[in-house]
Amino acid sequence: MENLAPAGNREALERADAAGADAVYLGYAAFSARAGAGNFDRQALEDAVHYAHARHMRVHVTLNTLIKDRETEAVADVIRLLREIRVDAVLVQDAGILRMIRSLCPGLTVHASTQMAIHNRTGAAWCREQGMSRVVLARECPLEEIRRCAETGIEIEVFGHGAQCVAVSGECLFSSMAGERSGNRGRCAQPCRREYLYRNRKGAWLSPRDVCLRDELPALQDAGVVSVKLEGRAKRPEYTAVVTASYRRGLDSLEAGAFRKADREEREGLMQIFNRGGFMKGYAFGCEDADVIWPERVSHCGVVIGRVEQADRRFARVRLTRDLRDGDELEIRNRRGAESLLYAGKDTPRDGTALVRLREGLRAEAGDEVARLTDAEQIRKAAALPGRRVTANLYLRAVAGEPLTLRASDGENEVTVQGGPAAEARTHAAREEELKRNLSRTGDTLFEPGRIEIETENAFVPVSEINRIRREALAALEKAREEAFAPETGAEGRMPEAILPRKSIPAMAVVRTGEQAECARRAGFRVIRDPEDFRPDALEKLLSEMQEGDWLQLPRVCTEETLQMLRRLAGKLPGKPAGVVLGSIGQLGICWPVPFAAGSGIPVMNRQAAAFLLEAGCEFVTASPELTEKELEELTADGAPVSVTLFGRTELMLLHHCPARTALGLRDGHRECRMCDMHHPEALEGNVLEDLMGHRFPLLRQRLPEGCRIRLMNMLPTDWADMKNIRNPRLELTTESREETERILEAVRRGIRTGLEATSGHRNRPVE
Repeated sequence: MENLAPAGNREALERADAAGADAVYLGYAAFSARAGAGNFDRQALEDAVHYAHARHMRVHVTLNTLIKDRETEAVADVIRLLREIRVDAVLVQDAGILRMIRSLCPGLTVHASTQMAIHNRTGAAWCREQGMSRVVLARECPLEEIRRCAETGIEIEVFGHGAQCVAVSGECLFSSMAGERSGNRGRCAQPCRREYLYRNRKGAWLSPRDVCLRDELPALQDAGVVSVKLEGRAKRPEYTAVVTASYRRGLDSLEAGAFRKADREEREGLMQIFNRGGFMKGYAFGCEDADVIWPERVSHCGVVIGRVEQADRRFARVRLTRDLRDGDELEIRNRRGAESLLYAGKDTPRDGTALVRLREGLRAEAGDEVARLTDAEQIRKAAALPGRRVTANLYLRAVAGEPLTLRASDGENEVTVQGGPAAEARTHAAREEELKRNLSRTGDTLFEPGRIEIETENAFVPVSEINRIRREALAALEKAREEAFAPETGAEGRMPEAILPRKSIPAMAVVRTGEQAECARRAGFRVIRDPEDFRPDALEKLLSEMQEGDWLQLPRVCTEETLQMLRRLAGKLPGKPAGVVLGSIGQLGICWPVPFAAGSGIPVMNRQAAAFLLEAGCEFVTASPELTEKELEELTADGAPVSVTLFGRTELMLLHHCPARTALGLRDGHRECRMCDMHHPEALEGNVLEDLMGHRFPLLRQRLPEGCRIRLMNMLPTDWADMKNIRNPRLELTTESREETERILEAVRRGIRTGLEATSGHRNRPVE
């Protein structure tokens, strides 16, 4: 399996190399889903690729954001650059970027980013059909689903270590709707890492623990995983070194046929460099609800190293359970909270007592817990890890009257460089030992000297000439290694045009209740049923009640079994449903027995993406709610079948954990849970998450055969009912009553605001 390390900047790239990464993933300065990381400009990216390829380390570049129409030319330039410098793979989320790459640089290797939310066998097979060579699966995939995806023949990459998005990746709009920072454009403000109230209990209800699959590598390999991705592009370079080195040890032992789990020291090292409430094994290995979420805090916890025995206003005497070193960053925790400080004092071993100076205003008491957030020695060691070296064998021929010749080889590649004719020695001929000594001075190059052979005869060779020819030979050998390792990225093609068909589509209303459906149908809207319950019995009942012309909204995430069940039901009753609205792009992999379209789970922000989906057979596509009015006008120009939501409560997140079950401390039984069915007093139904400013976000369940998914909705609906220049209006009704529904429908018909408490969303405030 590939050890795939994060490289947020050049230093992290070098630490990944030193720690044994097979490949790194990094972002260009624009259009990367981690804009907060250092990332690489054009020159830095070229240098990074040269550096990595010379060391036979692959480079995957993240081009995995949604883009706007005005950005397509700039993205095309980036695609051309990636082809030119011969990167190993490009990660994409936006269907428009995929379309551009297929036409503009078809020789580039493309991976489906986790932002594309591929989560079942059908989605993986579809990615392969589209020419992608690898899929980075959604973090929510259980191990058996991972195995099924691998059976399609596409390469499977999974996140093995680090932070986990609480929402389905690529489906999160919380940061965007709360401000202007879009997670789908690399600017996430991480509202998930804040405290909220659930049933008046304060906690970080959206903050998952970090994943650690270091000891599960054999199971991942058995499931068909080819690459283990380590999260951390926004973290310090030493984090990259520590985590990459740990997984290198695990993978090496696995390859040797004698897998070794992390020992206590290694595991503590992983905890020390970064953890949130300890580690979990993630959804792949069955973690649920309270196992996933740790509501106590959102930041790094470090490791506990002792307790305060005695304290005054200036010092705390700490009894240690682990070593303490000068320069360690500590945190004293007590009933009042947590305070950090830097330890400056003598190194003290475990079981000893250390005197810790307290800064002014910091108070400690006997019994307070002391944790170490940063281990100064760990950081020093990680920063000092030597980069990988390659053995270079050298053969020098120095014969009087002949050109000085040096041949260099790494065992796979060989280069030869020549200098001027060697002079005849008059008093002091070059000695073999002296020439070997000078040739062995490879310094801080990639190479370390291996076998050195000298053939010399009555020649005088200045040291400066030996140094020069050695430098040239090693530089040429490094270039040869790079050229031999870099992939072929093919010739440049043409930028595809994004000419959309002119097509009339009806006004549509996505509804959750029969009342809403009745009102919308009476007002002349196409009804799209978005049921709360997708279990077979509930769906059978819904389909029997649907009217001719009604469509069915599919869930954004579901197992392969559920997806196939939905396909069968879609063709069971004639005209019921009249069509399906796809919840995720991977659902294009199904041969649907009814017409299909792209819903809001397949965000369309540009005409290239719209063209891709319409060419794939979609009846219509749905515009992203992150576009402004002006941007929507550009997207929908010429009567393209692009549906625009004029009213609705935006789904901010789709959660795999249930806040109700989490608050109860439940760690298993998610699939079989019937709390909401039985109207249990602790059930989720009717509850909200409330932020510390009093904003209330409704929680709606979506019941699937495999268990509930929870929809975290915006605190207010978006109201664009007065936007008269939109040809293809769409409503998204969730919690609205009959009266409110009729009021909304009338407002849209008349082109006026509804008068309900609402937000204008991104109508006049573009996202970053």
